[in-house]
Amino acid sequence: MEKFTNQQIITAILVVILIIFGFSLFNIKNQLVRIENQLVHLDEEMDEAASGVERLLNRKSSGSAQNIQTGKLPSVFAEKTEYDFGKISKKNGLVSAEFIIFNKGKGDLIIGDIVTSCGCTSAKIDKTVVAPNSSAVLTVSFDPNFHEEPQGRFSRSVFVPTNDPDNEEIEFKISVEIKN
Repeated sequence: MEKFTNQQIITAILVVILIIFGFSLFNIKNQLVRIENQLVHLDEEMDEAASGVERLLNRKSSGSAQNIQTGKLPSVFAEKTEYDFGKISKKNGLVSAEFIIFNKGKGDLIIGDIVTSCGCTSAKIDKTVVAPNSSAVLTVSFDPNFHEEPQGRFSRSVFVPTNDPDNEEIEFKISVEIKN
């Protein structure tokens, strides 16, 4: 049986220590990247919150004086304002949901500039003027690959401004959980 010298034993121990240290550094690097992505996401959330506050502060009443005088006011209504995508996979990419916005009033419903709570969420509407007793389709899309998302279930919002004096903004919410 071959005997190992003290130098060979020390070298083997150093190699094992270096391997363990290398894996530890790799783990630390991955954790730092994950934390950095979370900080970037939180920064985006802060920007969106600030823009939401600014949007609310700058909102002007869009109900026209003529509509108010004639009593021909719009009345916005949505049966569904929330949608849960459940668990989705990043590899399948973009998911979308549709919401129907009704005008149950007597005047034209005007849809303003739509804003989302995060860059990962987009929204478009098929028409910006909805006649009385008509509807418009709001399509909300979520991109799970836009940036690193938080763990677990989370929600995003879409804000739709209207000229309904009783409901100047409707919030639509989507919920999702990204599975690995």
